[in-house]
Amino acid sequence: MKKILFNVLVIIYVVIAIFTTMCLLNYNEYKVSQFGDKTLVIIDKDEEGIDYKKGDLVIVDKKGYESANEGDTLIFYENDGIKITKILKKNDFGDAGITFTIDGNYQVVHENVIGIAKNAKVISKVGGILGLLQSKWGFLFLIVFPSLLAFLHQVYELILELSNKE
Repeated sequence: MKKILFNVLVIIYVVIAIFTTMCLLNYNEYKVSQFGDKTLVIIDKDEEGIDYKKGDLVIVDKKGYESANEGDTLIFYENDGIKITKILKKNDFGDAGITFTIDGNYQVVHENVIGIAKNAKVISKVGGILGLLQSKWGFLFLIVFPSLLAFLHQVYELILELSNKE
């Protein structure tokens, strides 16, 4: 029974390690994990006016942002990261693309749009955990060192096994 429980825990650990590594390998220039049209946004602080809480993981799909209207919540890239705000006005320029006017008469071009809130899925508390795993110290201490220790333990066991056969 202990062996089965241990094996299940090892499998869960390996899946988490592989998922975290894939998230890090799929970072874009804003240090956000992006898989095709889906972006994993980690909410790192509580802000007024948005429906997300600190520690939420928001999986945003870019498809369908064209259907956004005034009053919808827009998630987009800004110079220093990600911003979430309400759309004041939608400007459709046909083949040239769509822009959105937000607070401060600021224009968001379609290249910077991550998606809209109504096309997003929220997983509470998972963003904080993923943020910790993706941090450089978290990845080192929670993924790399345990994997290294497990590898060294297996090498030690192999050496013991080989020395007992002689």
